[in-house]
Amino acid sequence: MNDKFWDLKKAKQDKMINGALKIFAQNGYRHASTDEIVQEAAISKGLLFHYFYSKAGLYTFLTEYSARFSLVELSSELRRKEDIPFWDFQHALTRAESFIMRQYPYMLLFMDHAGFDKEADSYDLARDHLLLYRDRRNALMEGAAAAAAMPLEEAMRLDGLIRLSRKEQASALLRDGSFTPDRYLSEVTETIRFIEKLYKK
Repeated sequence: MNDKFWDLKKAKQDKMINGALKIFAQNGYRHASTDEIVQEAAISKGLLFHYFYSKAGLYTFLTEYSARFSLVELSSELRRKEDIPFWDFQHALTRAESFIMRQYPYMLLFMDHAGFDKEADSYDLARDHLLLYRDRRNALMEGAAAAAAMPLEEAMRLDGLIRLSRKEQASALLRDGSFTPDRYLSEVTETIRFIEKLYKK
């Protein structure tokens, strides 16, 4: 990546990042075209390649940036709360995600897709970047399970179910144009409460 990208105004940076995140999240690496990305970001293709050199370069940048940005938000939300019980952790994680999506609506969907997109030219590097976030998140979840005296295997199953629900709810809201971070937070919070009630019965 050309370091001059960071000299751009923040609004311009975010427009480029958000445009690329959306197209990659919706289409995957192979089917995401740079024509669609520049149209979504409202920039020229020449400018895109000036800053990122190639589609693979842009993709690699996005995985690293997404992982680091998400880690900052997660750490901020859970500062001094690392051993909170499992259900409180799930609500805290949802709040962190809503903050992420306030600035980058497609970032979490992009990260979810990118971690499995083996057609990406830079898949190994992308996966390594995303592991930073996944491993930290999993470590926090394991601590939350321990704090709740919940068997880890059970916690992992519940966490997987909630994660799938988050993904589906985000996808549906973005797809039908009704997405707002607050609506995402509200709907996922209600889902977590519902799953918690079923679990405790």
